Amino acid sequence: MKRILPILFVVLFASCAGKKAVTEQTVTPTTQTAKPSTKPTKHVDKEQTEMLRRIANQALTTKNIVASADFRLVGGGKNLSCDGKISMRRDEVIRLQLLLPIIRTEIARIDFTPEYVLLIDRYHKEYIKASYKEVSFLADNGISFYSLQSLFWNELFLPGENHISERLLDRLTCELAQISTDVPVTYKKGNISYRWTASKATANIKAVDVKYSSQQYGTSSLHWTYDNFRTVGGKAFPLTQQFNVTMGSGAKQKSAQLTVKMSSPKTSSDWDAKTEVSAKYKKIEAKDILGKLLSIQ
Repeated sequence: MKRILPILFVVLFASCAGKKAVTEQTVTPTTQTAKPSTKPTKHVDKEQTEMLRRIANQALTTKNIVASADFRLVGGGKNLSCDGKISMRRDEVIRLQLLLPIIRTEIARIDFTPEYVLLIDRYHKEYIKASYKEVSFLADNGISFYSLQSLFWNELFLPGENHISERLLDRLTCELAQISTDVPVTYKKGNISYRWTASKATANIKAVDVKYSSQQYGTSSLHWTYDNFRTVGGKAFPLTQQFNVTMGSGAKQKSAQLTVKMSSPKTSSDWDAKTEVSAKYKKIEAKDILGKLLSIQ
């Protein structure tokens, strides 16, 4: 159990290189579209523009998502599972909690907020709280709260933008093929490239692939898949998400996989988005975070 938290952190950091009851029936495909834009796109024709709008319009409008979660982590020669919980409040926090089975006591927590990352290890009574700029690995790899939020919320995004509006859709390239049931959406900037795979029928995003090349950290890749779509707040949301991360190459290559299976999703707002750290906990310097995490084998 003590090794689960560090492996989870490695997966999450690498992946960013860059109450109403909710029904759980299978989602019926939707073709709802936004109002036509008066400004033509630069890279795609009318049909492709319409497809991009459909995909963008699948974004959830609810403010909160709270769900129980089963975490399964594979990495460093380990195959581990743990009960947990996910709580997300749009533009405020993404919170992952690891819980002891049966008694459901929290043993670890990670909060991503727009201003900082907070890691709490309740087993060792330690924590790290740092801005994204304070952690060189995060800053160098272009890690943003808003890109991470879009990945968890199953949405399109652009690096450097908090949200993707219709006027920004023309930066994306959409390729339609008559014989294909899926639609690839791509974007490239510098050494980082993004590729979303969306269903042509439902406009739901099924997968995201991100590749990043860094002189300092080598090549890293992320393959993030979505499954088990259910209705949450009136829109389709994937309760099963899997992240496959690979960093470096050759003997120095590190890889990890995290599968998150959510259940009983709610859109309740009766929870505090801010975590207060006990004065009894020891603070770990942010500069030590990468070495601490990657030292776990």
